[in-house]
Amino acid sequence: MIEGNAGVNSIPRKLHNQVFKQLILAMQKEMSKNQHRADQVSQSRIAPDLYTIVLPTDQANILVNHPIALNNLAQKLESSIAQANLYLSGSPIIRVVPDPSLKELYILAEYCHTDVSDSYTTEMEGDPVLSQRSPDGKIPNAFLIVNGLSTYPLTLPVINIGSNPTNQLVINDPNVSPMHAQLRLSTDHFVIFDLDSRQGTVVNGMAVTSHMLNPGDVIRLAGVPLVYGYETVAPLGYTQELPCKPPALEVL
Repeated sequence: MIEGNAGVNSIPRKLHNQVFKQLILAMQKEMSKNQHRADQVSQSRIAPDLYTIVLPTDQANILVNHPIALNNLAQKLESSIAQANLYLSGSPIIRVVPDPSLKELYILAEYCHTDVSDSYTTEMEGDPVLSQRSPDGKIPNAFLIVNGLSTYPLTLPVINIGSNPTNQLVINDPNVSPMHAQLRLSTDHFVIFDLDSRQGTVVNGMAVTSHMLNPGDVIRLAGVPLVYGYETVAPLGYTQELPCKPPALEVL
């Protein structure tokens, strides 16, 4: 149960209930549109997996500073979807966008991991208030070099890191917490949050609870090094559409 506003894993009960109610309503609204448009009957049972919460800045700051509470909301949403005999093509992603002009929050739901609604989510396109991506509308070409052995592309706005196999980036090390850290896209930079891990998150030799990453930053999770990189210029004549979700990567 989430209540109060102290600690990394809690948000006010009223805000929690309001956000969860709006998540369900946004899911139902998007599914209703999809049922009218889908060509295949099976597609009508697939629930949206990307939810953008747009809300006043003070409330947005509460959510952004409590990443574990956001994860709990995502898990609760996933459970509700399963109880309704619906399906997900990927774990639900919740992202937060502040808007100082708003008095009340609203949520947009869309399909990220499937092609069910590639043309059904135009509400998000071209709206600078709703975008957490770079000015050209794309997620930055950022990546992590993991333990000096492999490269993991950061192609999602939210990436969980830890030893639990449900994370997007799995680090199979006994000293790494099951849910150790989280990367969140903010404008055109990624911010890393420590998720109350046992051994903490270190960036460039300093323990952090949150830190905006710059190219060359060295992150250490229980001693496992992750080097943050950012490709600002693509090779001449080469273009690539990044996938919505990168392949799962497990670091041994």
